[in-house]
Amino acid sequence: MAPVETYSVGRADTSAVPAAASADFWAEHVCRNQGTLRFRFADAPTFRGSMSIQGNADYLLIDVCSDDIVYTRTREDIRDDDDAGLRLAVPTAGVLGLRQDDRAVWVRPGQAAVVTKSRPADFRQPRGTRARVLSIPAGALPLAPGAGPAVVDLEQGLGPIVTGMVGGLVEQRATLDGCGFAAACDMIIELLGLCLRPATASTTLGTVDLAVRDYVRLHATEPDLTPAAIAHGLGWSLRQIQLALHRTGTTPGRLIRTERLAVAHRLLRRGPADRTIVDIAYASGFRSLSAFGAAFKARYGCTPHEVRYASQGSGQEEPASERKRCPTVPGAGDR
Repeated sequence: MAPVETYSVGRADTSAVPAAASADFWAEHVCRNQGTLRFRFADAPTFRGSMSIQGNADYLLIDVCSDDIVYTRTREDIRDDDDAGLRLAVPTAGVLGLRQDDRAVWVRPGQAAVVTKSRPADFRQPRGTRARVLSIPAGALPLAPGAGPAVVDLEQGLGPIVTGMVGGLVEQRATLDGCGFAAACDMIIELLGLCLRPATASTTLGTVDLAVRDYVRLHATEPDLTPAAIAHGLGWSLRQIQLALHRTGTTPGRLIRTERLAVAHRLLRRGPADRTIVDIAYASGFRSLSAFGAAFKARYGCTPHEVRYASQGSGQEEPASERKRCPTVPGAGDR
């Protein structure tokens, strides 16, 4: 029998605290779930905001509405929490302002924006704006380095499907289980990748990048998959593939490793409880158990055994030292 995916739901609302403490209360809850940030409140003493929170080890979804506020992530903040994950921001009312890599955009309902936490950024949420923000693992979507926020059109094609799925997760958060939440988020990422294709594939290198990612996704569990094997399978030179992936901040070897680790992580959380970690390592494409363990720890900040233990519903709280690298979900005090 497959273990149940860990899944938590919570809520934070400044109405639960005295007005004088609302700004500190808000900053604490945002940083707990979004990592290290700086805050500029339009009026801290009267600030009001509320958010619903739902998530597992891979994804975190927040539905947030507040008074006027600017969130800033600096180079120092990036060094502090070492989080290179992505954030998908989907406004449902009002407009959101984002600035990164000297590019500023205003995102309205019918659009979304994807930003990386690996580079400094500003995020402005004017009063009355409501947004859904989904935390996504690093490397899950191709983003060109230095290009600023990637704006996605959600009004046509696959866009309305993405909007509906994100909204459905928020609306059904109390009735979902962990497996359903994780499966829906996985599908949202796949659809977002397709939504980003027209802009990404406008150049030859963009086409190569997308083809390589698709090829790796299909063949990652094959132990013989190497950068040279990708080049041979697609009919391009290894140098061309390296150049294409360099534009989006990765390498062929890193892409292979990331995909294999994602496969292993899913198997550890959702696979049969009697399947051994050794078997999972080899089934994910790794040839060495020690190499698998080291790569897994570096990627997720915890060991394969700890993920397996948590997924089987041990009820034991995750060690504080392990919380930093994974998306934070609300604790019992937030429910």
